[in-house]
Amino acid sequence: MNFNNIKLAAIDLDGTLLADNKKLCNGAEEIIENAHKSGLHIVPITGRPYKGVPDFIKKLSAVEYIITSNGAQIIEKESAKSIYSYALSNEKSKEIIKILRSFPCMFEPFCDGVSYTEKHIYDFYLSNFKGTPLEEYFTSSRKICSGYDEIFRDSSKCADEFFISCPDEKTRSALMSEVEKIGNVQFCTHRDRFLEISEKGTDKGNALKVICNHIGIDISQTIAFGDGENDILLLEAAGIGVAMKNSEKPLFSHADIIAKTNNENGVCEIISRLNPID
Repeated sequence: MNFNNIKLAAIDLDGTLLADNKKLCNGAEEIIENAHKSGLHIVPITGRPYKGVPDFIKKLSAVEYIITSNGAQIIEKESAKSIYSYALSNEKSKEIIKILRSFPCMFEPFCDGVSYTEKHIYDFYLSNFKGTPLEEYFTSSRKICSGYDEIFRDSSKCADEFFISCPDEKTRSALMSEVEKIGNVQFCTHRDRFLEISEKGTDKGNALKVICNHIGIDISQTIAFGDGENDILLLEAAGIGVAMKNSEKPLFSHADIIAKTNNENGVCEIISRLNPID
């Protein structure tokens, strides 16, 4: 595999760059910073909203842009402003909320860099994840609201995506069929009951193309790392696609390389082998 012309690394966070404890592995920060000094652009690309990106990632001098909400937003780190947005319209967001209310599921809209969360859902997270590595993510990224209808009554509010937890696969399939009738939406499934809904064309692969155009490099000069089904289009778009050894099975067939696991610093083991050109 020829790494000599790689100028940008797009890196998923959970299950990829972050170990299971939601921290960087020992030595990762130094490797990332040194790679950047050698000319490699480092772009975190995550399903998290911006507020949910760990501060230690934002503090890396190597990071200039962060792609959030599975490609719906590209944030310039220095200004914390969006330079690209591809969200669901306000009207479509309200339609999806109405449909979701008719199903026995928990759901949250990502908007304004946070996940708006009704209190009973927030309380559920705290009761289930308090004291675990996920506690910090949920408390930093969630903004309690009295109700989603109130949030989206403001016509300027548009959901980047909806994150949904269904009780089973049957419910998830029925929900997808109903939302699909709205038109121009797309779905990303995780495991056996999680679902994400976004505007059609919103994905990490498309966001990678946008950031390459913005920086001024060819997409063939990129390497992308991921571990989940929402990383499939990212790996397909990149010049080199890397799946972590701990990835969900569907991702492996879309990868050029299988890296060590997220707990073994697999991303940085590959990055240390890159030799970006000037």
